[in-house]
Amino acid sequence: MSTEKKNYLGISKRDISQELFHFLKTDYGFPNAICRSLVNDFQMFNDMYSTSKILDGQLLYRAVSSNVSHGTPVDDMKLNTIRLTLMSKDDIKAAIKSQDELLKNRIVRLANEALDQGVYLTQADLSIILGESIKTISRHCKQLKDEDIIVPTRGNRMDIGPGTSHKTKIVEMYLKGYEFTDIKRNTRHSSESIMRYLNEFSRCAILYNEKYSLNQIRMITEHSERLVKEYIELYKQMKRNKECKDRLEELLNNVKGKKMVYAQQEQGGE
Repeated sequence: MSTEKKNYLGISKRDISQELFHFLKTDYGFPNAICRSLVNDFQMFNDMYSTSKILDGQLLYRAVSSNVSHGTPVDDMKLNTIRLTLMSKDDIKAAIKSQDELLKNRIVRLANEALDQGVYLTQADLSIILGESIKTISRHCKQLKDEDIIVPTRGNRMDIGPGTSHKTKIVEMYLKGYEFTDIKRNTRHSSESIMRYLNEFSRCAILYNEKYSLNQIRMITEHSERLVKEYIELYKQMKRNKECKDRLEELLNNVKGKKMVYAQQEQGGE
């Protein structure tokens, strides 16, 4: 390697990670392995609290992790900081119908966004976030249950059980021919959420077709093993279904097309 190239590579390493690594090693005398581990942990927290990654209408909220058992003392509870969408464009349409519709949509969205990030919100959490009484939140959760929509809160997680996730159910509805308006009305999920689930599913299916293992797909997509399994099983099931096959191929081709366009743009910019 030429001296000139080494000089440029040296500049590329002048980032906050290297600065923090050197600080931990020289000021505290930690071994290299511990320094690297602490740097990674600090970066994780920095990414979590970075306001640049919070979209319009979102907020950061700290709640109890879903794997904390009932009866655990407050001081021993593991906390997760999560991003929640307090206001979505779909809220405007719901508000035009009624404030009840708006509140129901927000309850469903917030609870499912939290669950996707490893948290069961309580009705008290929803009360604080939405500025409604616990009694009002409880009443709306019961009304949603009458619509066959179970809000995943800490109080009713036993009702949810180990069944298929809401993500997989929504993808299945789309592949079976339901339109976005039908899915939104039946599940009370926003257009953004539905599109995100379809993209997640497509990415898993494409990687599976490219012979990546379950564990590799899990690491690449950063989804849970359970969700990856559900997506792959749904893909195999829909691939065998003649009525769903065309829509499945259309969905995967759209995602592949976007990846190819992006790759060409990247190459053109080099």
